[in-house]
Amino acid sequence: MGLSASKKLSTGLKHCTLWKADRSPACRAVMMSLDAMNLSVTEVDINIDKEEHKTPQMLSLNPLQTLPVFKDRELVLCDSHAICTYLAGRYCDSGRLLPKDPGGRSIVDQHMHYNSGILYPRFRAAAYPILYGNCKYLNAQQIMDIECTYYDLECMLVGKCWFGGSWATLSDIIFASSVSTLNILVPVDKYKFPRLSGWLYRVSEELFYVTANKKGLCEFTKRIGELPQVQKS
Repeated sequence: MGLSASKKLSTGLKHCTLWKADRSPACRAVMMSLDAMNLSVTEVDINIDKEEHKTPQMLSLNPLQTLPVFKDRELVLCDSHAICTYLAGRYCDSGRLLPKDPGGRSIVDQHMHYNSGILYPRFRAAAYPILYGNCKYLNAQQIMDIECTYYDLECMLVGKCWFGGSWATLSDIIFASSVSTLNILVPVDKYKFPRLSGWLYRVSEELFYVTANKKGLCEFTKRIGELPQVQKS
């Protein structure tokens, strides 16, 4: 549960386990969701560099070899979006993070599809060759693709302070995990994307971001090393 000491009270879900790697945006999305709902679960750190996500135990839970992996009794979920919505629907009654009305819920679902279908794949395409290969740069196309997603997000924020409306929802948590990480690779230009830049500042002030995102974001930055530059042909 992030920096659990920062929370005075929490609901402990002793029957739930989260396998995660803090530098992963997907894992941090689940961790932020847990902290935003004031929930704590058993957390197991997985060292991706040592391929601990490929052990027989982990493969029995998730043959796709991805993180996070979440288990609640006999239920096993291996997608961060599914985990976040499950936690909000199962253990959070307020409806603030995941609206109960069909319209509000569909907006959150729409944002999650954008993250899983466009935003996260562009992060993966840019970061994985640096994290797990010998690449030291982003090329011009990768930078352009990332900035195109910034433009999309900028448009989504027209007339709003938060993606879900008047307050932070799972939409903001999911986007915060991806955008804060992409921001390390391609900084969000406050002049090109003033609404997105302002949102990123606001969400970075939220307690769940401080307790559950900052540590892993620092680990990601350290792992990346020097900031990538445009590769010259």
